[in-house]
Amino acid sequence: MQAQPTQGTAQERAATFEATTGGGNMQSGEMLLIEAYALIWMLLMGYIFLVWRKQKSLHARLDDLEKAIDRAADKKSA
Repeated sequence: MQAQPTQGTAQERAATFEATTGGGNMQSGEMLLIEAYALIWMLLMGYIFLVWRKQKSLHARLDDLEKAIDRAADKKSA
């Protein structure tokens, strides 16, 4: 047999709740959610910026390599 949890009245259940005391800054859940989304978006934008900068660097390097290949091909045919 399993023991059934006892169900008290609403007044008895309310009596067991103890509010926290003391200092500390309390923030609303909505504000924390907005801050979390803002942080995620900032991190995402930072990552996209770094990838864009790396892509730009790789594109410039590829252009330099293509020019070097063209110069080498011109020297060989001349």
